Formats: sequence, structure tokens, C-alpha cells
Amino acid sequence: MRRIVAGALVAMASLVPVAGRPPERKSDEAVARQLMQMERDWSAAFLKHDTATVERILADDYVGTDGRGVLTDKAAELREVAAPAPGAPPAWVVLDEQVGDMKVRVYGDAAVVTGVVTERVRFEGDESTVRYRRTTVYVKRAGRWQCVSFHGSRILEPSS
Repeated sequence: MRRIVAGALVAMASLVPVAGRPPERKSDEAVARQLMQMERDWSAAFLKHDTATVERILADDYVGTDGRGVLTDKAAELREVAAPAPGAPPAWVVLDEQVGDMKVRVYGDAAVVTGVVTERVRFEGDESTVRYRRTTVYVKRAGRWQCVSFHGSRILEPSS
């Protein structure tokens, strides 16, 4: 009888989350890989002016907040991704963008992705590097993941 009780206690203890965290599931790992790829795809689409990819990633009710506090919706994001009109170079151009240090937390049909972006930009002829932290919220609807919210906050480098 003691062995049965001891075995039951060991089995129950293995079900208790470590440090208050739910156990990670293999399906969560697959979702995390998929969402991190979507983040990279979104970044690459922006650089290539690929509106079709951004259209697929963003939900119709998407709301974004950039590092300046400017709110955008899906239509505004698609306009920003679109190639500039010929003969009218924009004052601000993203030359390269890398998304790194990504972490994904999955909550059923919702997930939060955080990461750090490093952009090489040209503003009015001068090139510089800008870094910001991003938080992206995805929701799974009709069997596919879509971004419903984005927030970026610029990382200010300490002055020397």
C-alpha cells in the first residue's frame, strides 16, 4: 500500500508546474517556431515591399503603436510597406532590419512574441542604426495565426 501511495505522490508531484510556470508542450514549441518565422517574414516583407505577405500576417482589426507613439491600422501598415512612388524617394528608408532575441509565450489561441530589432536606416541622406524592443500579439482564428497588435519602443543608448 505504501508503494502505491508513494507512486501516486511522485506522479502528482510531476504534474506541479516548476516555479509557477505551466509545463511546455511540444505543440507550443511548434507554435513558437511558426510565430518567430512570421516575425522574420514580416520584417523581410517590409524590406522587399511585399504587401501580400503583410496582408496575410496582419488581422483586419490590427492596431500597431510605433516607437514614437503613432497608432496604425492594417491599411496604414500596408501603405507603409508599399514601394515608394517613382521619382519621389522618401525622407526615411529602412535599409536593413534584423529581429533577434525572440521569446514566445503561448496561451491557447493567443500568443505574445517579444524581441529586439536592429534597423539600419537612412533619414534625409544620413545613415544610422536604430534598435527597439517589440511586442507582438497573435491570435489563432479559423486555424491560422494573425497579428492583432504590435508595440515598438526605441532602445536609447546611454550617452558617453
